[in-house]
Amino acid sequence: MRTKSLSRFFYFLTAAALLALWLGHCLTAETRKTPRITFEEDTYHFGDVYRGDKVSHSFVFENTGSDDLVIENVKTSCGCTVAAPTRKSIPPGAAAMIEITLRTGSFRGDINKTITVISNDSENPNYILTVGAHVKEEVVAKPRNLWLDQIKQGLSVTKDVEIKPVSDLKLKITKARATSPLLKLRYKKKGEENAYVLSVTTRKDAPLGRFSGDIQVFTNSSKQRLLVIPFFGEITSDVSVFPEEVSYGVVRRGEEVVKQILVTVHKNGIQLKEFKLEPDYLSLQVIPTDTKDYLHRLKITLGGDMPPGRFNGTLTIHTTSKDQPVLTIPIYGVVKEG
Repeated sequence: MRTKSLSRFFYFLTAAALLALWLGHCLTAETRKTPRITFEEDTYHFGDVYRGDKVSHSFVFENTGSDDLVIENVKTSCGCTVAAPTRKSIPPGAAAMIEITLRTGSFRGDINKTITVISNDSENPNYILTVGAHVKEEVVAKPRNLWLDQIKQGLSVTKDVEIKPVSDLKLKITKARATSPLLKLRYKKKGEENAYVLSVTTRKDAPLGRFSGDIQVFTNSSKQRLLVIPFFGEITSDVSVFPEEVSYGVVRRGEEVVKQILVTVHKNGIQLKEFKLEPDYLSLQVIPTDTKDYLHRLKITLGGDMPPGRFNGTLTIHTTSKDQPVLTIPIYGVVKEG
């Protein structure tokens, strides 16, 4: 009897071990299921393209794994590139594409951009694709970027831009427009040359401050219909302040917080005579600079003894300018307990 009991015991023990081994094998096989992203190519060069062109390419990939591949996101290295998958969930053995569009309007010469494909592939969770191109121009502007200077408020300046082809194209401008209403544009043929002169004039009623944008010139070029010329400028007064107001946001009581202001004198002979700061919890320091007659750096410190609650203050600057005898800079914030 004892022998039979031992035999049964070893039989059941062996059966349990075999069952555990089989279950472990099944569990291991199940956990081995994993997606794999495999691209036919991960680099593509568009070759020679013309500025303003939009070019596209599709990167084909396959799920060579044993579980569903999920495309979680596709990120590009700049806004000039648009990328999207044709499908987000790809079963084992199936294929899909990442469709890429590259906009060349702001580039010239050799460019390279990257696309990151984020997926649930544990071996390649961030797969990098690369696209490149050599951007050519058939129509060029001189200067390529237009700086319109610092302009005294109430005055106007005009700058000329020469536009011409670099091929045997018989150039014709069909339209020109600016993205800012502060500019007026006129264009005309440059004598007998195969070129145009674009005159850019600022408006006299332009408000104070910096301005920028693009001038869009439409041409008869089939390769480069649109020529983009970035422009920059600033409308100034005798004295300008940056920033024009000071916000401390929300600060804790007992903290000392420092903000800085730059005061720029744009006209010879103008002086800053007097500074007045309110309330008393604020303190002012004028920091010396190498260009003390033109650039003044001011440091305003919020004292740690400021009571809790909202506060409003002002920095008043008296100058020798007839147009701007007094400059007023608002100051505000909130002080919280602890």
